Amino acid sequence: MTRSTRPDRRALGIAGENTACLVVEEEGLRVIERNWRDGRRGEIDIIACDETDPCDPRTVVVEVRTRVGRRHGSALASIDERKVTQLRKLTGAWCRARGPLGSRVRIDVVAITLDAAQLRLFPGHGCQDVDLRDLGARVAWLRGVQ
Repeated sequence: MTRSTRPDRRALGIAGENTACLVVEEEGLRVIERNWRDGRRGEIDIIACDETDPCDPRTVVVEVRTRVGRRHGSALASIDERKVTQLRKLTGAWCRARGPLGSRVRIDVVAITLDAAQLRLFPGHGCQDVDLRDLGARVAWLRGVQ
């Protein structure tokens, strides 16, 4: 795939985050905030509330990784110790700023992988509302990243 035929990475990333929101909501979580920034320290992609135990809801911070192919490793493999540490710090900052939704907090990763053939089906810029699963993307949800 040449540079001119490759879709906009930002559009693909937004489509990945939108797809992850759908996945999270289909599992019964309520998305309460997206793309929360702590100045220049970083961004939390999705903040959701897991209310399966209504007496003690859980704040769930979701990092979304969207990858094409596996040449540079899987989307899940791209979450290293440095990224987990950053997510913990951002989660603490969000809880201090907004207040946790319950006594428990969890950090999850939703990894979305498309292969090059599937990527050709992605409409590109301006089409971020596409559910990447409709293009054949594989979605993995890792709950409770340590």
